[in-house]
Amino acid sequence: MANPIGSGQMQTTLRSAAVDGLLAGAGAGLAMAAYLVAAGMMLGEGPGTMLGRFDPNGAASPLTGGLAHLAVAAVYGAFFGGAWRVIPLRRRDLVWGLACGLIYGLLLWAVAAGALLPLAGAGVGLADVPGLHLATAHVVYGLTLGALFHRHK
Repeated sequence: MANPIGSGQMQTTLRSAAVDGLLAGAGAGLAMAAYLVAAGMMLGEGPGTMLGRFDPNGAASPLTGGLAHLAVAAVYGAFFGGAWRVIPLRRRDLVWGLACGLIYGLLLWAVAAGALLPLAGAGVGLADVPGLHLATAHVVYGLTLGALFHRHK
């Protein structure tokens, strides 16, 4: 008999999946940040400038921006982990993990590009990142998230 969501075993495995997703999300956030820093360097800006774009206070602090980015990436990873546990999927292999991660990354990009950045306005540093690099960074995030999360399953 399947365990309902409120049962102890399901809660424990849901929590475990969320924690695994949190850790995988942080790792994927590092990969995404590495890509964005490399892209910024190709465009002639230093790593600190790119990381400073993530500073939610607008002060362009690379430390604050980098930590904020990792925190958000980890939380989104936890949501991915929870969804992975709750949604009944027939396949759980690496290819499926990569595919789910890719779709999730593209969904996050669509929300960021279509809603979050326009709502935040032109004063947000991330609005200056070329769209292709922002989309590619989310693909990197999604693929890395799927691969890292799958390792725990």
